Amino acid sequence: MRDMKVGRRDFLALGMTGAAALFAYGLLRDQGSGVLLRPPGAQDEAAFATRCLRCGECVRACLTQCLEPAGKGFGAARLWTPRFNPALGKCEFELCGRACAQACPVGAIREPDDADVRIGTAAVTRSKCIAWNEGKACLVCYERCSYAAIEIDSRGRPRVLADKCTGCGACQNTCVTCPDPAIMVYSPGAAPLEGGGNNRRGN
Repeated sequence: MRDMKVGRRDFLALGMTGAAALFAYGLLRDQGSGVLLRPPGAQDEAAFATRCLRCGECVRACLTQCLEPAGKGFGAARLWTPRFNPALGKCEFELCGRACAQACPVGAIREPDDADVRIGTAAVTRSKCIAWNEGKACLVCYERCSYAAIEIDSRGRPRVLADKCTGCGACQNTCVTCPDPAIMVYSPGAAPLEGGGNNRRGN
């Protein structure tokens, strides 16, 4: 069987080809909510954007295909870097063996323990939520949450428990509200309080 070793020149060429393809993809794809979430285990934003090669290996390795290259709407410094988009799928970080981290050739994505994963925090927009705004029964997000991070009050309305939320995106991905989901995952520390479902003092 022929030796399949890849030389440095071939590796760089492959990276450039992948980057070019991801560039076109990122420019053409609708970026949805515009919320920038990183894969679990990504370094802090400044270090991550600097270290990431934009090679797309993590995007290709993703089990649920919930990663995509960030488009031009996120700024030149973040262009082509991997973005977690819950609209595409839930992050199955407990099942995939940290495929994105294993695929990263420069260690920009690490492999945190399950208990340390915090991609972001979900929040409910009550004006869009069927249960909050229309008073109708809807338990989809509650039923899909694997971390008991969503509770239902006495009137059947969902609230997010931020300290339990991993930001996996299952709730956003399955929310039946159209055209935009009533529950979304936001970057760490950026989830809205008022009307977002995280303010447990309100009714």
